[in-house]
Amino acid sequence: MATIAEFWLPVDGFPLGTTIDVDPAIRIEFERIIPAEEGIVPFFCVWDARDFDAFERALLETQAVRSLEKLARVGSMRLYKARWNPSVEGFVHGIAASGATILDGRGTADGWRFELRFTDRAGIRRFQRYCEQNDVPITLQRVYTVRDARSGERYGLTDDQRETLHTAYERGYFEEPRGVTQSELADEFDVSQRAVSRRLRRALSRLVGNTVALEDGPS
Repeated sequence: MATIAEFWLPVDGFPLGTTIDVDPAIRIEFERIIPAEEGIVPFFCVWDARDFDAFERALLETQAVRSLEKLARVGSMRLYKARWNPSVEGFVHGIAASGATILDGRGTADGWRFELRFTDRAGIRRFQRYCEQNDVPITLQRVYTVRDARSGERYGLTDDQRETLHTAYERGYFEEPRGVTQSELADEFDVSQRAVSRRLRRALSRLVGNTVALEDGPS
């Protein structure tokens, strides 16, 4: 059965950690990775960099990334596509080599947290062996099955994500016309509109990843 595992890495246990060391306010969120003939292609969002040009320079100076393309810009967020250097072994290569899928991945000055879906528990063990052999300092924090995710109340949501999603639904955010705006929800939770937008996006992504996207998966 498909199995989900949560891993933590120290900030310097991942190549992008170099950029966080330069600017600790940065937050990085992975969207997906694509194995390609020329290496691994990760897509990721960067939030709140003091200087995005400096971030890009710092990343290109590492040996992990061969090229970097900015795909979108929205406020203090940038979406990037990078081409990983195939000669650099590491966490992302381990994901691709084990056939895992990123459900959630983010990095801050406190470290990296990844939620990965494997076809079975043997895939997790292969991934762990790969990381051990390539000196990737992962820590396994949690393992649960797709059935657990389907039947569990939280579906992998954080408390803030669940509460924001529930309130948005109750207030008619998903209706047409909308019964409430993101700004109004932000006022209710005493956070920024951007924070509400991020909570809703991540909550919906996790719900889809743990429900609809799994319906055709292994059982």
